[in-house]
Amino acid sequence: VVPNGISLDGYAAGSPPPVPTIGYLARMCREKGIEVLVDAFMVLAGELGDAHTHLKIAGAATAGDQPLIARLHQRLAAAGLTSRVTWLPNVSREEKISFLRGLTLFSVPTLYEEAFGLYVVEAMACGVPVVQPDSASFPEIIDATGGGLCVPPQDARALADAWHHLLADAPRRTALGKSGR
Repeated sequence: VVPNGISLDGYAAGSPPPVPTIGYLARMCREKGIEVLVDAFMVLAGELGDAHTHLKIAGAATAGDQPLIARLHQRLAAAGLTSRVTWLPNVSREEKISFLRGLTLFSVPTLYEEAFGLYVVEAMACGVPVVQPDSASFPEIIDATGGGLCVPPQDARALADAWHHLLADAPRRTALGKSGR
């Protein structure tokens, strides 16, 4: 048996960003949970009163993904959150590593049973705690590493609550990041 993994060349923990930042790195499509991510960010910034955290969304964006991305841009604009969200389509390996090193938390709230989710291991390799759905391979990865938390799948409120608690608990974030790394 050869378990999934990555070459750690170039991956290293970064310094905490000056502004708390939640990251997403996967294809910008419905199946990867980008709508749940945006919904959770809107809950965090709205109901939970977070006025500072930023959201960075990176990954592949095909022509077929553009209508969904446009709708999400509109929803964020209507909520007054455009200035707090950065979109980075089609990043290189070097840009991906730099992106991950500049995060406070990481989430890709997939809607389907992800076979592994290499992006979770990549975030952990950069010392970034992850918050993932309690489904598919994620509980096993998080149990084995201690590098994050699991929340109920497709539950934007639960995702936002987990982010909110971790953003308020720097020592716990640090411990999760070190454990995952």
